[in-house]
Amino acid sequence: MSINSFINELTRQQENAQIEFYIGFDPDQLLQSVCAFLNGEGGWIVIGHDGKRLLGASELTAVQMDQLRSDINDRIFPQPLVYVQRDTYEGKTVGLINVLKGARPPYSLDQKYYVRSARSTKIAASDDISLLLRSSNEHTSTWEKQTMIDAEISDLRNMEIELTIKEAQKIGKGNAIPTDRREFLSYFQLIDYAAVKNGAVVLFGKTPAQFLAQCRIRITVMPEGKTGDRYADTTIIESDLFSSFEKVSNYFRERLPMVSEFRNDSWDRINREKFPSDALDEAIVNAMVHRDYGDMGGDITINIYPDKIEIINSGEIPSAIITGKSTIEAHHSVLRNPTIAHMFYLRGKMEKLGRGLSLIKERFVDLGLQTPEWSTQNGYTTLTLYGIARPVEFNERMRRFLEHFGSEGKFSRDEYETFFEGEIQQRAARGDLQKLVEGGWLSKIGKGPTTSYSRTRKKMPDNAG
Repeated sequence: MSINSFINELTRQQENAQIEFYIGFDPDQLLQSVCAFLNGEGGWIVIGHDGKRLLGASELTAVQMDQLRSDINDRIFPQPLVYVQRDTYEGKTVGLINVLKGARPPYSLDQKYYVRSARSTKIAASDDISLLLRSSNEHTSTWEKQTMIDAEISDLRNMEIELTIKEAQKIGKGNAIPTDRREFLSYFQLIDYAAVKNGAVVLFGKTPAQFLAQCRIRITVMPEGKTGDRYADTTIIESDLFSSFEKVSNYFRERLPMVSEFRNDSWDRINREKFPSDALDEAIVNAMVHRDYGDMGGDITINIYPDKIEIINSGEIPSAIITGKSTIEAHHSVLRNPTIAHMFYLRGKMEKLGRGLSLIKERFVDLGLQTPEWSTQNGYTTLTLYGIARPVEFNERMRRFLEHFGSEGKFSRDEYETFFEGEIQQRAARGDLQKLVEGGWLSKIGKGPTTSYSRTRKKMPDNAG
């Protein structure tokens, strides 16, 4: 889902979601809105949009957004999990801010509290603050903040904790996050005096599987497919989450095959990964962050087949996020493990909050691969990533035109539509051309009203559907 499509989807849902639109860049108002969303259900803030159409914010610079990101981390307490993005669509600059529901309310901006009221932001009254203080107890009993009775601080890896602190300093000015290891863990409620929490064990434990068997990641290669009875290789990873991520990522890069192919409009051979590694990384982070660690048998399972990869984790994706198998709706990020997610954010492993699923899908689609599919069953989520080309419909109408057109010259959509003398409408013509481009039979030249198409060397299929 492109940034424009994503914002359009947010606009469509604005009556039922926490969204605020700003035509221009006002850092003070933006910070107040961020604080209010943190004290509520989270939400989205769009800069350069009036709620009806994308206007663009020409004055919005990367420096301003970097400063806003620093101010969020340094002036709001406790430190929140907020994603700030600046993007461009058709020459227009837009800002997108995703505010995750705060795990430790109440949140304050420069020692003042803000809340949402009737779809607007206001300074919190004394009753509002009392309610926030009472509701904060709801967030203290999550699995990641429960005490691991047998674990001690000496069971944690100092190196990983120190690296997380170091990376955290790069996000803001460093005023908000303690630099002492114990104080850092205490700040994020990963320890309480001498008591070590479950989240600390899975994030930083030397041997987390010693305490929590469900921390394992199992990678199995199945060369004969799902119905085969032979496994080529099984790898079990039992490290802390950050080390596990690196091991899985390296496994993919070292062992998954490369693909050599020729583009339809070039004689040059292109070598690419069969499965895009950046999308695989995003998928692994999602599985680690969103899984249900309370399920004692819920280790992450990765099955590698000749033409696809399955990533299975405990915990189901909310039905409002994905409809069908691959239609991703604009949504607020739902964090089952907010502290684990925050640590991944500090380590730079979670840069696209709220859009990670869309980015996985886009990466595969952009490469012409079959669309990834998500399914949930019996408390588990399965993500299937295909390493095969996306099937493209080739109909008899397309064949008639290409046989008539030949292999030379260029043509427009209007010319394609006119050829059929009223048999098809503009929408059908546009759909045909898009499929011909996706299938590699046509090359698209330019964009907008001047778009034209030319024939490639790819042969037409023997049979048209």
